Amino acid sequence: MSEPHAADAGLRGVLRLAWPAIFSFVLGNGYRINDQYWVGELGPDALAAVASSVFALILNFAVIFLAVGGTLPLVARAVGARDADERDRVVRHGLLLGTLIAAALMLVGTQAAPHLGAIFDVEPGPGRLMGEYLGVIYLGMLPLVLAPIVDNVYIAMGNTRLPMALQALAVTSNLVLNPLLIYGVGEWSGLGIAGAALATVLSRTLSAGAGLVLLHTLYGVQLFPLKRFEPARLLRMVRLGTPMAGSIAFYALVYVALFRYVIADLGTATAAGFGVGFNAFESVSFPFFLGVALAGSSLVGRNLGAGRVDEAWRAVRNVRRVGRLFGLGFLAAFLLLGPLVAPLFSDDAEVVRQAVLYVSLLAFSQPFVAEETVNEKLLYGAGHTRPVFWISTPANLLRVPLAWGLALGLGLGAAGVWWAINVTTFLKAGLYWAEVRRGRWVTRLDAAPTPDPARA
Repeated sequence: MSEPHAADAGLRGVLRLAWPAIFSFVLGNGYRINDQYWVGELGPDALAAVASSVFALILNFAVIFLAVGGTLPLVARAVGARDADERDRVVRHGLLLGTLIAAALMLVGTQAAPHLGAIFDVEPGPGRLMGEYLGVIYLGMLPLVLAPIVDNVYIAMGNTRLPMALQALAVTSNLVLNPLLIYGVGEWSGLGIAGAALATVLSRTLSAGAGLVLLHTLYGVQLFPLKRFEPARLLRMVRLGTPMAGSIAFYALVYVALFRYVIADLGTATAAGFGVGFNAFESVSFPFFLGVALAGSSLVGRNLGAGRVDEAWRAVRNVRRVGRLFGLGFLAAFLLLGPLVAPLFSDDAEVVRQAVLYVSLLAFSQPFVAEETVNEKLLYGAGHTRPVFWISTPANLLRVPLAWGLALGLGLGAAGVWWAINVTTFLKAGLYWAEVRRGRWVTRLDAAPTPDPARA
């Protein structure tokens, strides 16, 4: 293990870490694209069910982030400090915490799955299919929890290529399994929408297992035995992960409220069009922003662990520059490609029209989503996670009354909902930029926050 070199925080260093992370997350979101595409022949109800399930899955991930959020910054600092024993202890406790979370989600989720359609106020047809889909997901929760923990350990250590390879393995197997398990082969007619969920579980099992084996064989990480259980360490990880988890949870709950109180009144075509836009467009753009952002998380965490505060600030500046470039690129891509790509996901003319509307309007928030994501993850890499909750949660909560007022009160329909999302994204981007600029995230045991004289 080696401490970070000064060049790591330069533009080339950011890009070297970012591009595999980008493709890893693009591949990871391929699950949603695969599901959205392959269930299309099951009809609009199946499309709406997958779309409605997205925010239940995000809510699950919020709980999972209690383990993920406490793992990356602590592993990164241990790697920066060249402390292999501390690194291994963090990894072991992160995996233990993830296993406990998976058991809890499985127990609660399998009982709740049949009722989630009603909770989301989804129409009966899509709601029944949503219960089938999520029921299988909850039964196979353990690999879905361990996979992101393993990925974030690699990222914390400065290796983004292995997570990319693991995602490629998982998505390739998912692509093969989806049509077989949904529609069957030969005389077997398949499992329908539940087959899409089972394909996800099986492919994640493959990638998570391979990732754990490689952590031990390539990096010498001692995964077992736990040796000494440290409740205080688990609590520290939970404390670090809680603000991020809370932010993700409120993000998901806000969309539940949007579906229940606004989008449900706009019809199934609007929900299905949203699903196409969110899963087929934003699931491509957001991984670019997230890949750059997590490269920054790794660089910031390792440089702070090594006592290189100046290099941490250098990483901030370069990561922001790359993120802004991608944001502008996706603004143009959404406007140009929306009308061309949306028809590939549905034969229903109204679903396609709603999808194109969503993509055309959300194009204008893409540079701000990039700014928000990059600055949020820079705070995450530094372990300065509390502001994440206090910035994201109020702005996300604002979406519900604003969307209702614009869509139903003023009669703007679906466009009002999408503009409410845009406006609150603009707000969050500005607040995150200001919080990073303040420099309070530069926390060391022997140093106070250090401002950067050349802040971008």
